[in-house]
Amino acid sequence: MQEVLDMVRYVAVFYLMEQMVLNLLPGKTYERYVRFYLGLLLVLLLLRPVFRVLDLSKQIDTDRLMYDLWQEVEELR
Repeated sequence: MQEVLDMVRYVAVFYLMEQMVLNLLPGKTYERYVRFYLGLLLVLLLLRPVFRVLDLSKQIDTDRLMYDLWQEVEELR
């Protein structure tokens, strides 16, 4: 139950920050791009509990580390 409350709190704070950023934009030219980027961040914020439940964060970190090591090996060849 605490995780649900934390997620609601994070989303509420994110929404307030999003509105603040959108109000600080000098014009409407970049609003579309900023909304897109903030939408992606919101999706990641909402997927965070799913990653935690499925323990995907460790797997993603491990895969990234293996990819980086493989790239270094390829560069040394």
